[in-house]
Amino acid sequence: MRLALYYVLGCALVVAGGLLWRATLEAGAGLNRTLPPTGAPGMDVPFAGVTVELAGRPSDALATRLAELREAGFGWVRQRFDWREIEPAPGEFDWAQTDRLVDAISQAGLAPVAVLDGAPDWALAPADRAAENGLAPPANFADFARFAAAFAARYGDRIRFYQVWDEPNVSPHWGTRHINPVAYAHLLRAAAPAIRSSDADAVILTAALAPTIDRGHLAIDEVYFFQRMIAAGAAPFFDAVAVQPFGFGHSPTNPRQQPDTLNFARAALIRRALVDAGLGDKPIWAVRYGWNRRLNSPWGTVTPDDQAAYAPAALDRAWNEWPWLAAMGWAVDQPAEAPGLPAWGFALSDAAGRPATIFAALAAWQSETRTRDHQSPLIPWLGWVAWILAAVLTSWRSIAAARLVDWRGLLARYRRAPRWVHAGAWMALILVYYLATFPPLIVLCWLAAALLCLAQPRVGLWLAVALIPFFYAHKELQLVDATLTIPPTHALAITLLPAVYAASRHRSGSTPRPAALIWWELVPLLLLPMSLLAAVNVWQWPAYLRGTLDLVVVPLILWLEVRVLAPAKVDRRNVLLALVAGGVLAAIVGLAGWLRSDGAVVDGMRRLVGPHFSPNHTALYLERTLFLSLAALFIMTRRHRAAALAASGVVAVALVLTGSRGALLLGVPAGLTVLAGFALYRRPGLWRWVRRRRRWMIGAGAVVTVALLALVLWQRERLANLQTVALRLDVWQAALALWRDHFWAGVGPGGFFWSYPAYLRPGAVEVDQLHPHSLWLELVTTWGVLGLAWFALSAVALVTAVRRQGRASATTFWIVAGCCAAFAAALAHAQTDTFLLLADLAAWNAVAWALATAPAAD
Repeated sequence: MRLALYYVLGCALVVAGGLLWRATLEAGAGLNRTLPPTGAPGMDVPFAGVTVELAGRPSDALATRLAELREAGFGWVRQRFDWREIEPAPGEFDWAQTDRLVDAISQAGLAPVAVLDGAPDWALAPADRAAENGLAPPANFADFARFAAAFAARYGDRIRFYQVWDEPNVSPHWGTRHINPVAYAHLLRAAAPAIRSSDADAVILTAALAPTIDRGHLAIDEVYFFQRMIAAGAAPFFDAVAVQPFGFGHSPTNPRQQPDTLNFARAALIRRALVDAGLGDKPIWAVRYGWNRRLNSPWGTVTPDDQAAYAPAALDRAWNEWPWLAAMGWAVDQPAEAPGLPAWGFALSDAAGRPATIFAALAAWQSETRTRDHQSPLIPWLGWVAWILAAVLTSWRSIAAARLVDWRGLLARYRRAPRWVHAGAWMALILVYYLATFPPLIVLCWLAAALLCLAQPRVGLWLAVALIPFFYAHKELQLVDATLTIPPTHALAITLLPAVYAASRHRSGSTPRPAALIWWELVPLLLLPMSLLAAVNVWQWPAYLRGTLDLVVVPLILWLEVRVLAPAKVDRRNVLLALVAGGVLAAIVGLAGWLRSDGAVVDGMRRLVGPHFSPNHTALYLERTLFLSLAALFIMTRRHRAAALAASGVVAVALVLTGSRGALLLGVPAGLTVLAGFALYRRPGLWRWVRRRRRWMIGAGAVVTVALLALVLWQRERLANLQTVALRLDVWQAALALWRDHFWAGVGPGGFFWSYPAYLRPGAVEVDQLHPHSLWLELVTTWGVLGLAWFALSAVALVTAVRRQGRASATTFWIVAGCCAAFAAALAHAQTDTFLLLADLAAWNAVAWALATAPAAD
């Protein structure tokens, strides 16, 4: 009862800690680190501005309205200049309308902010031209760069602030293609130098990203879009970040800063992403903010009185609390669309020119003289002190209560229980865990798993190994504002650690003490210091930490658990069979989906997709499983060989249906060659046996040849498609360039995705790759030249370990042979794909390494 009480208190403390952390962040902790210098580009601008839509207004009315805005305290106006209207044909410019607008703005004493946007028909891609989408980007970014240079050359004496494109994170502002932050970064990288070459004093603003919580093909939220821009090398090509923190009906003092919340504080959320990327010295412009008073508004609705109250409150908050926010621009003066449409809910005056209440409220705030001196965030220190004391007290009393329980006696009684009790306990735990969504219940399942693993560590190890391919069947723990994704193997690997400790101390009573470690077994441990060294080149810390956990820490834990909990050959055989069982289950899942017409249709064939998102990923796992299942044929007793043969057949069929050329043309031949080499070494007379049955062998060879020809004919369209090769060349070139810049240590686990886009050529398609599709490039981009040295040492260690196993028992020999054949298949396939930069493959490699290199315990 005490433990139950303390568990409830612990859960409450976790929630309280999450709420305290939220309150700390919302108070402004960390926002004001590395502030932009006072004289930085983009900081020397009047604080208040407004977006205008002046095209088509008569000159007299235009001058009058601009003078009224200036009189009301607005210092700058943001005007869109449509490229398609200025350059209707290549090299033919019509500057008349633009000249009129720029002259009027300058004469009114306002600073113009030019939004360069909209591609002419001649510059559009065919699909965008057919869709008549004037908001789409050009097919060739160099065309836009030439236009931007001509614009800056003509108006550089009157315009200093240039915004490159508008809202590229939502459709239709990026044409008929998917939203692509890397492609926008390439557009920015083309336009910014062109503008600066014509106007050395230019201040470049990023596109004003539309506020959205989506993250799909037609819309991407601002934070993620901005992070991918940085990954694509956009940072040197802008001076300030343009955002649009509309209120969406929330008060301007609403503190919530979450990706799924649209409010005025979204500016702070984007600022936090800027600081985390090491770009805290870049100012932010709220080029459009506001609250809408229309009932049909997609921006939320407030009353006119609330609108007039919220706007000055937002200005106060930004002025006093956010020194990094250089400018605030009201949403729009008067929209160009028909009266009655939603945008008129922001208008400072109605269609007849009568001022709205909001106009007077803004003018009153902007007319006051202010000195900017930001306030320090109010951190809830007292709450943190109380939380720490409560956590220490609860932990102390929990440990005291746990000592009152006879855990050894409970475990001993459980071990003596009938097998059906053991099976029922594990099945009940699996069922409850599968259905659980409530975080305290999920954690309770982990605690129960730790107890069961203490009682039956081998069963826990088998489950952990068998569930490796189901990495994406993870549990999501929503802890206040944080979401933890825990794959099943991760959970079991961690809950097995107490059993590993007990076994290493020889206390469990069910597992013999393991043999002493030998140097070649320890080579995988070098990945940990290499990954820590790579941290010097990290900028996306969440990705690095997750990558280190998935690709290094958990695999090393699994290696240790196999080494400690499976010291005897029968234990290793069972671990190998668990690996095979997991792979067979993955194949069955894929086959069931394929029979339901699921899968990816590529090159005229429907490719099997197992528990992964990619047929190639499934093939990378299945080819490893295939050779372990073939090795199991030599390990199993005669009555069980049929099962091993059936498993091999299921895996082989699933592997063929993945349509993976790397697996079928590289991996399988390499694995078969190594497995045959081991067989000839173990049984020197095997070749004579084959020669005596050459007729049977010729017939078998003919059958295999016919099967291969049928396979080639079936996949001829796929085998003839060389487009993938061209796409991989782009990634390989970018990866090589990335390695040159991070030669010694690389960018660390999880870093490739957040680094290589900066080295892609404009127009490259493969912008979201997790790995460089090459064994050698994944080594050097992740760990630098140290990765190559580590791989060479690993090869030497594996050969040394295998040579020591040459005279081992048949079981140990074939375990080693199966692992080596699987490694050979994986390495051959990895010449055009990955070897260890996917979490389930890294875990599989670690388990296979433990099986292949541990000293024989025959």
